[in-house]
This record gives sequence, C-alpha cells and structure tokens, in this order.
Amino acid sequence: MSLTHEQDSIIKALYMDMYAPLLAYAQSTLQDSSLAEEAVQDAFRIACAKVNDLTNSKNPKGWLVNTLKYVIKNMIRTRAKWSSHVIESLSQCYGELRGKNDEVNYTLMYADLIESEEFHLVKRIALDRCSMLELAHELGISVDACKKRVQRAKVKLSDIIKEYL
Repeated sequence: MSLTHEQDSIIKALYMDMYAPLLAYAQSTLQDSSLAEEAVQDAFRIACAKVNDLTNSKNPKGWLVNTLKYVIKNMIRTRAKWSSHVIESLSQCYGELRGKNDEVNYTLMYADLIESEEFHLVKRIALDRCSMLELAHELGISVDACKKRVQRAKVKLSDIIKEYL
C-alpha cells in the first residue's frame, strides 16, 4: 500500500513527536530496550497499514498509544505462550530432567532433538527472552533473516515434539 503525500506527512510528524514517549512507555512495560524498540516499530508499521483509521481518528496520538499497548500485550502473550509450550512439550517428552539447584537442564533435554544452531535460536527466544533484534545482532544477520531462522527452528522442533507425543 502506498501512502499519499498527506498521509506520509502525518506519519512522519507523529513519528517525530511520539517516538520517544512511545519508546519510554514500551521500555517501562517490557523492561527490555530491544523489545521496546521492536514494539514501537510494529506500532508504526500498523499505523502505516491502517493509515485511514489513524487519520480519521479524533486523536491520532491516542490511537497510536492504544496500538502500541495492543502490540505489547500481543508480544508478551506470544512470548509467554511459546515459552510455556516449549517447556511443557519437552517435559512431556523427557520427564523432569533436573540439574544442580533443581533447575531444568534444557541443554540436556534439547541435545538430541535438533541441531545446535536451532537449539540456540529457540533457547534464546523462548527461554532467555531475547528479542529478535538482539539475536540478529548476536548472529550478525538482519532481523528478517533472524525471524525466518527462528520460525524454521520452531516448526522443526514442533514437528519433532509431535512425533514423540
């Protein structure tokens, strides 16, 4: 979708005016600067995709804030769901493998399921709560490439877990 000159100007003005406050809000909520940046960028992506809703709103700044709130809620929900799914599935497959200090030894649980790079990706996202941006920087790749690798690793892990259940 292509924005008109007027719509583009509105988005740019909102970005210049609202980026810092939105980022501060997201950081205080998520407690992670990379995730906060990702959430704010996603809110502006949605604003561009739904530019008519934004421009027809009586309060475009409020519309953007509400959009960010929904993005953050979805982000938290998705990360929690994925994390609990991985932990639950692996516990069912391998039982409660525990190491020192009575903590689950995820490395042992994952060891023979998937390749070490895929394990690293899933572990960093689901268990270590690393953002895509952080992981992409760690790997020296773009965020889009990182998202694709994580997606492939999740699908592969999910397929393997289904075989065990």
